[in-house]
Amino acid sequence: MAVEEPCPKRRQWRRFASLGAVAALAIPVAAYAATGPASREHGAAAKASAAVGGGFKRVLYRGYAFQVPRSWPVIDLAKRRATCVRFDRHAVYLGQPPRNQSCPSRLVGRTEALLIQPGPRSSGWSSVENPVADQITATAPMIKVTATFGAGLRQVDQILASAALRTPVVDTPDPARAAAMPRLRLSVKNTNYQGRGFDACAAPSASYMSAWRRRSPFRAIGVYIGGSQRACAQPNLTAGWLRQQAKAGWHFMPMYVGPQAEFGQLGRHPGHQGRAAANDAVMQAERLGFGPGTPLYYDMEAYGPSQRHAALAFLSSWTSRLHALGYASGVYGSSGAGVGYLAEQYFTHKYALPDVIFDALWNGKRDTADSVFKSGEWTNHHRAHQFAGNVTQSYGGDTIEIDQDFLNVKLAGG
Repeated sequence: MAVEEPCPKRRQWRRFASLGAVAALAIPVAAYAATGPASREHGAAAKASAAVGGGFKRVLYRGYAFQVPRSWPVIDLAKRRATCVRFDRHAVYLGQPPRNQSCPSRLVGRTEALLIQPGPRSSGWSSVENPVADQITATAPMIKVTATFGAGLRQVDQILASAALRTPVVDTPDPARAAAMPRLRLSVKNTNYQGRGFDACAAPSASYMSAWRRRSPFRAIGVYIGGSQRACAQPNLTAGWLRQQAKAGWHFMPMYVGPQAEFGQLGRHPGHQGRAAANDAVMQAERLGFGPGTPLYYDMEAYGPSQRHAALAFLSSWTSRLHALGYASGVYGSSGAGVGYLAEQYFTHKYALPDVIFDALWNGKRDTADSVFKSGEWTNHHRAHQFAGNVTQSYGGDTIEIDQDFLNVKLAGG
């Protein structure tokens, strides 16, 4: 079939080329005892010192020193409160991410970047790599570091080592571990909905959600729970935030954005990648309180015909693994590419197909109709439609750039 214009979400594609090796220097100032507690506790203002040769500079924060490429911007979040903390471009962010970031809704992708936040004085020394999410989380007294990577994992390792942080331990996602954690769970009724919704790169603050609940026409929100291509930091997205919004009457589309066909990230064994993504998605869903039966939506951006079979194999494995773990499967994609290719396979029984299809067709129509669907495909409340994108809207004085959706989702158990 003819491929339409790619899905309207525009990517800020990550740069695969490494900027070069970072000198792995354990700088004495990185040691916890290097500065007094008062200066670490209250001296949150950080700076990048003069370049230390070889195209690198030293970034100081709470008594730790990081050697980073000279070209990377260093952003003090205490001074730039509307900044979007983005992992799709090289940068070092210092401080707490804003509760309401000014993020474009279109962002997808990751590269090497660091978010260095304050942490408790009592924090232990640890460093854990999630190889599916392409992310390292490191803690030490007074700080917490979130480091993302594309092809530059070695570069990130060396940056962390330059501040004398621990060598990362690889921890492959295991849904069983998260499932064993006791919590109050959200149910299928919290993801079933018929009506208007929106999705944004970063989950808004509770105050924004309250204003939009009172004044906007939306009652559902797409939230990005994880994935190696999730571009925006998520300071608000916690189990407590979700419970609070559910109690206020919001419904959810839990979205996961991992390897992308368009970016050439599906390798020789896309089925294995789909299974790994599903494992990680379920682990993140469980941690946030989304229980079995709820649909988890894979965000597969538009791709060309040459990636068609790899993408279908990946998404089939994603769906099969979610079903095996007790979850429903959703897939978001472009009408003219990912969704159209799935629709062609609906009656072939060659692939495991998602329970819910989330169709990106920016035609402005608040319904779930699309000419790519034949009679009988994803009927009886198994569709969602993204009908507009990159729209800036304000309710109660609170402004967010969003994509607009119409949901007709009612799965069993809700």
